[in-house]
Amino acid sequence: MNTDNTATAARLTELPTPGIRRARADDAGATSQTLASAFRDDPIFEWCVPDAPKRDRHLPAWFRVVVDSVLAHDETYCTDDAAAAALWVPAGVAPMTDDQEAHLGAVTARIGDLELARFGALLELMEARHPHDPHLYLWFIGVHTSRQGQGWGGRLLEAQLARADEHAVPAYLEATSRRNRALYERHGFEVTDELSVDGSPPMWPMWRTPR
Repeated sequence: MNTDNTATAARLTELPTPGIRRARADDAGATSQTLASAFRDDPIFEWCVPDAPKRDRHLPAWFRVVVDSVLAHDETYCTDDAAAAALWVPAGVAPMTDDQEAHLGAVTARIGDLELARFGALLELMEARHPHDPHLYLWFIGVHTSRQGQGWGGRLLEAQLARADEHAVPAYLEATSRRNRALYERHGFEVTDELSVDGSPPMWPMWRTPR
């Protein structure tokens, strides 16, 4: 990926959005719990970890590795209470270092062999299909189940996409459910493919051209 656009992506934090702020290191725990709640019944996560009690036990730790890694890029945003969060990766930057990927693999292995194989196959497919043109990457966005239906997911999207439009930066994500896909389509993302591996539910890579 082209690292020349990192400075452009870093400038996408200039415009304030009421109720939404840049996440801090001390938000990592709450943000991880939020994403674990948001994705507990997501089709992809249900397939990766079929046993619901296992998801309850292990997803917070799994997301903590992801959150800690992405926070370093300084493009993670959340509500004031961290009950909704969006993990963005700037243009030209890998979401995780090799060491962080190894840590995530170790945490995934603690869930079980089946789960390690399924997460690994999906992540490998996502990496292989990831576009090379410079873009902002929305790795995860989620709202705690106790706060869903209040519009925070849409507001988190709008906050960053407005800045992306201002600086003419495209955005990319993978939708993991039809409901999320519809939300992203309402915000200008277009499906570019349909991905599945080893019988998994579909994921939809989506690209958004700046407006």
